[in-house]
Amino acid sequence: MKRLCRNSIWLIVLICLPSTLAGQDPIPAPSGIPVESDWLYRQHYAQIQQILGLPLSEREARLTSYNSKLPSKAKVRQFMPSFFGQIAKDYQTAGQATKSDALKKKIVELFPSVVPKVTPEQELQMAYQQKNYTKATQVGEKLYASKPTAATASILAYSYMNTRNTTKAAEYSEKALSALGAKEGSFYALYLAEHYTGQQDIAKAVYYYDQLIRSFPNSTPPGWQGTHWVATLGQAHSLKATDAYMGQRYAEAISSYYESLKYVPKNEQAYLFIGLSHWKEKEFDQAMGAFAIASVLNKPGSAKARDYLEQIFKARNPDSDSLDGVNVILEQARTAIQ
Repeated sequence: MKRLCRNSIWLIVLICLPSTLAGQDPIPAPSGIPVESDWLYRQHYAQIQQILGLPLSEREARLTSYNSKLPSKAKVRQFMPSFFGQIAKDYQTAGQATKSDALKKKIVELFPSVVPKVTPEQELQMAYQQKNYTKATQVGEKLYASKPTAATASILAYSYMNTRNTTKAAEYSEKALSALGAKEGSFYALYLAEHYTGQQDIAKAVYYYDQLIRSFPNSTPPGWQGTHWVATLGQAHSLKATDAYMGQRYAEAISSYYESLKYVPKNEQAYLFIGLSHWKEKEFDQAMGAFAIASVLNKPGSAKARDYLEQIFKARNPDSDSLDGVNVILEQARTAIQ
């Protein structure tokens, strides 16, 4: 008789289960059935599927209420984040992005243990990839202070460039370059060279240009376009020449200006300073030849070069009122640059 009654009770439970309405409290475990059992998991899963079948506007509230009443040891609890995640996905599909984002934040609050911990390195990479350079600098500064690496210095340098903090960009470019070397850190060497050129610190600019030139004597840096590298070499040698000229190292200036002309030909400023350097060295014929080329190029510095040419010619020919000799030199210059 007892067995008949027990069987009748189970029959009533099993008959009633399919008619359970979505939104009811989680089915409790019958006597003798553990809360963490597979049997109870299947009942809870069926209830949740009913909730997920409701109109989208009702699902989140119903599932939140259901989740709050689940026993702590219920097996279905470990899958609740994915059920909420499905609703977030349905919001997104329905064009309700704001609700989707809000629910994703709610999932993190409800289930913190299932959210993987983001390391400072990962947080920095995410900010950098999302072009959130302000956040990248904030996270990167803290990370570099505790764990300085070339990768972090590089991200900080680039992030500060994009936030137009040139002082900090230069600071971390130097750190990145120091760690990587000019071959791997050519981007940062160029940034520093151009930065210090703009700061009128010619000696420092030359220092970084020299690192580039020594690292790539016969090749273009990886990832650079050939035209960009040629222009960089022209600028580098021209700046080295200017530094030498200002330091009264005229022979060195002449050599560097001629080197720059290999990359930026017909530069009247280079010929003008070649002429001035020869003049300082009292090499008058060479000075007139350089001034003549600068003159016939017909560029902004050409008029000044012509004036210098005539000054030297008159000083060397004090008894002559004619400038015919100057015209001969100019004609020779035109032939030379053709």
